[in-house]
Amino acid sequence: MKKFMTAALAMLMLAGCSSAAEPAPAATACPECPVCEEAAPVETAVQAELPAPRDTTKQYKPDEKSDPVDCTEDTFLPGCAAINNENLLDYLNRDDVYYIDLRDFGDYAKKHFRNFECIPYFALIYSKEGGEGITQLYSGDVTDPVATYEESDELLEVFFPKDKTLFLMCQSGGRVAQMMNILKAKGYDMSKVYNITGMGNFTDPKYADITVDTAEIGLEATYSFEGLTRVN
Repeated sequence: MKKFMTAALAMLMLAGCSSAAEPAPAATACPECPVCEEAAPVETAVQAELPAPRDTTKQYKPDEKSDPVDCTEDTFLPGCAAINNENLLDYLNRDDVYYIDLRDFGDYAKKHFRNFECIPYFALIYSKEGGEGITQLYSGDVTDPVATYEESDELLEVFFPKDKTLFLMCQSGGRVAQMMNILKAKGYDMSKVYNITGMGNFTDPKYADITVDTAEIGLEATYSFEGLTRVN
């Protein structure tokens, strides 16, 4: 009996050792586990490539009596604009563009596009007549502007950064053409400066959502520069 118990105990111990020596089954991955799946790539909106600022396939009339002539890269008039009231929506809300309205604050307050900064051209930038009475940064001919202050060129680059693409508008596009001549005279890269014409051209209802229309506002502004050194 004693020998039988000893033999049985030995068999149990061998069986236990044999079970412990067997490797544990390998863990299997869950094929349906969402954590194990690869994350889907995030799609980003593709911005439309900017065209050249002037559409050289167009023509314009230098004046009412002249025949139409071809637009060139140096034609800054609104009739040669590559971006205008037909396609502006394709090029808004870009991080690489400064959007500037050159009208007076009074006109700007009545109606303007959202996110366009107002820098009044005739009030702050240019007056044809020079002299002690003017406030504007420049006078003379727009193709050869005369600085009013020693700091005029520095302030011009604050208003219109040289390293940015500029979308300029006014009421019809005429002030923009003058502004672009000043920028060219001051060494700007004109392949980055656009005349997108004027607020008066954007009457299509498709622009209603981006337009602030507050015709009831009446505003008279006084403009001046302080702390600048006038050029004698």
